Amino acid sequence: MSTQPERLYRSSATPAGEGADWTIALAGGNGMRLADYVQQRFGQRMPKQYCRLLGKRSMLEHTLDRLNESTPASRTLTVIGSDHEMWATEQLRGRSAQVFRQPSSRETGTALYVAIAMLQRWAPEAVVTVTPTDHYVAPASRYISEVGRARELAARHRDKIVLVGARPNEADPELGYVSLGTRLPGTNASTVVSFVEKPNSNRAEDLVAQGALWNTMVCCGSVQAFWELGRAGSPELIDLLESLVPLIDTDDEDAALAAVYSLAPVIGFSRDILERSPERLLATPLEGIDWNDWGRADRIEATLVRRRGRTAKPVVHLPIANAS
Repeated sequence: MSTQPERLYRSSATPAGEGADWTIALAGGNGMRLADYVQQRFGQRMPKQYCRLLGKRSMLEHTLDRLNESTPASRTLTVIGSDHEMWATEQLRGRSAQVFRQPSSRETGTALYVAIAMLQRWAPEAVVTVTPTDHYVAPASRYISEVGRARELAARHRDKIVLVGARPNEADPELGYVSLGTRLPGTNASTVVSFVEKPNSNRAEDLVAQGALWNTMVCCGSVQAFWELGRAGSPELIDLLESLVPLIDTDDEDAALAAVYSLAPVIGFSRDILERSPERLLATPLEGIDWNDWGRADRIEATLVRRRGRTAKPVVHLPIANAS
């Protein structure tokens, strides 16, 4: 098998709209924690973002359909895993014109910043919304409005990244926590005192008591704000990617991407970037939104039970193996 990645991101036209909003959708996770649950429900192992857990659309499709209302497919870049093409191709059709298939599995930091490098080439003045593709939110219309406000805030504060947080209903040690500082006048946004990724249970309880938000991994910012945030947390990664930017859309691009993925440090966006630079962050809470990262089978089932109860449909309880 060739070590060169096949360039998968495509468009019927050259990406356009200097300074226009973009979306980066992260769909590269392999969903190992939910592998048994997905096998039980769908008869095969596949990442949860491609599963139709809710209605007739996958979580990826739900995510992109929401965000396509404000950012068209032509300005949506989706990052997928190296072996995800069999599930992703059809689901992305008409929803994301730019798709990057990673040559190998990497953590979120590397995947995100390769995508940001592409926007450095295509639209360096853009404001970008970054989103995971496997989270549950409702109602969709209100969620779109909340993310839109975060994007507008990022456009006004072009040196900051705006984190979209959820108000905790428990002290969950598997999530990230955003400790809030001073409220920005005339907004519901605040400065960030600290970002704590996956604290222990006692620390999580303290953070909830202090009014910290859960990190949803949805964030907005200018391309340059993301770039400088990355430089502050992982200068070696940004140095490497700066050599990639001028090679995007050239004959040398594939070789450059292969080199990046062989040389780049393993970087987690939350752990290695956000935690290290809280002074570069703002945070705004989702108001009136039911949010869940659906990282465990019991969370998925609990949400589905609540939804069935609201629509008066019979509940079907599935056996859950290895839910933790």
